[in-house]
Amino acid sequence: MGALYTSASFREYARAQVAHADILLTKHAESALNLCRCGRPHPCDDRRHWLQRRAHFGRFLVDEKYSSEVQQPHPPSPTQSHPSRPDDLG
Repeated sequence: MGALYTSASFREYARAQVAHADILLTKHAESALNLCRCGRPHPCDDRRHWLQRRAHFGRFLVDEKYSSEVQQPHPPSPTQSHPSRPDDLG
């Protein structure tokens, strides 16, 4: 059965998975003539797999540098009214 992770433990695990994916993505980067560095047409299946894995774990690190390609929408911030100005002018 799988291990239960606390929030901090899971974030460490997700960070490690992203770092591992980054290493393997450099090994499967585009080389000359539209070939992957592994010799297959770029992007190879391994590169696609590691991009998906990086995006998956990057979602759990949205406030960190690892999620550069995963953009989360931010809710609009409410405007603060000045204390001397009434909120209702009607």
